[in-house]
Amino acid sequence: MTPLRVFEAAARHGSFTRAAEELSLSQPSVSRHIATLEQDLGVAMFQRDHNKLRLTPSGKSLAAAVSRGLSDMLEAVEFVAAAPERKGLVLACTQTFAHGWLMPRFSALRRAAGDAPINLAVSLWLQDINLDEVDMVIGWRAEGQTGWPKMPLFREEVYPVAAPQVLSEMQEPEALLGAKLLHFDMPEAAHAYWPEWFAHFGVAFDASGGGYRHSNYQFMMQAALDGEGVALGWHHLVADHVAAGRLVQVGPVFAPQNTKYAIEYRPEKAGQANLESVLAWFRAEARGMGA
Repeated sequence: MTPLRVFEAAARHGSFTRAAEELSLSQPSVSRHIATLEQDLGVAMFQRDHNKLRLTPSGKSLAAAVSRGLSDMLEAVEFVAAAPERKGLVLACTQTFAHGWLMPRFSALRRAAGDAPINLAVSLWLQDINLDEVDMVIGWRAEGQTGWPKMPLFREEVYPVAAPQVLSEMQEPEALLGAKLLHFDMPEAAHAYWPEWFAHFGVAFDASGGGYRHSNYQFMMQAALDGEGVALGWHHLVADHVAAGRLVQVGPVFAPQNTKYAIEYRPEKAGQANLESVLAWFRAEARGMGA
């Protein structure tokens, strides 16, 4: 929904800058959402002519439909909203973390929280989360996302993975140069990509080569599971697949220095029993995530 909401504002204003102002986003964030939408749909939404922004025919069609849909939803929300007092804790994280790591463990987290409900605020990018509405944030930036107190979870470790049916003698970095590599295209993310991984092991790599490029990490991992190629796996997101034999590690580990996962929590919540129980659960899970 977020890319569609951003697209509707940009189409209505005819400007990424004005859309960003309306939605309290940065202009680059608006551009990323539009680029993601265009990539997913396989068609351009805007014609860019110097400083002018015009909708393409496809963009006009989608804009009209999205505008009607958002208007109808807003009307319905205003009709039924009762704004009850928020109970429990709200945890913010990215879609990738929610689907790849948290979802298989969410029932256990819910039990650890006791009587306090655990609500999720999930987005493609953490900078799009409204911090006024959350109590905890899981992020990977070493400097943190919020300035709140934080508890380290685990440092990130990346290594190549592939489905067992495509496994070959690829335990050395040089052997992967001839493999079908799956790429994750996420601008401004601090995670390691294939160029950084190869460079760490002193292997020259031509980043302009082929290979399918994914804008969604979970889609890329599904392609790896389907045997479409070799993906660069982030340990906390692929460890379950490796343990179950669905994926096999096919190269050495690289641990970037700028990806240290932590959970940050609202200062005024510190000391509350439900928060302490949740933090203890995350601490125990992280302890078991050794690569």
